[in-house]
Amino acid sequence: MRQTGKVIELKGKKAVVRFVRSDACGHCNACFRLGSNEADIEIDNTLKAKLDDVVGIEMHGKSVLKASLLLYGLPLVALLVGAFIGSFKGDLYSALAGLLFAAGAFFILRAFEPKFSRMTEFKPRMVEIMEKTDAPAETEKGE
Repeated sequence: MRQTGKVIELKGKKAVVRFVRSDACGHCNACFRLGSNEADIEIDNTLKAKLDDVVGIEMHGKSVLKASLLLYGLPLVALLVGAFIGSFKGDLYSALAGLLFAAGAFFILRAFEPKFSRMTEFKPRMVEIMEKTDAPAETEKGE
């Protein structure tokens, strides 16, 4: 998955890139939304982009698939397992157990969120500077 965006702010070794969200983005909330079609994301400035540079950012399709399976597949499997286990006691227990298992999966994912955020596999990265500006490299907003 590849997007093109503009560097709007520099924060040390990171850059804030604003881009137009595509339908492929969905509602994963990996970036800060500014409205219906724009989003900001803070990524490592590995290419030393300057303010107002247009950059290409990318996240591998396999990583997007793995993240989707973790976020959606695990709670779904937990819901089904809980419903199956609860079904031995009756319909009400099936529904309650399914909800409890799905909630448990959600809380497990939340507990592992700090570990996932440190993994580079799930982070978008800057891959190309498409349009350079004449701004000095040291220019940083907010300082």
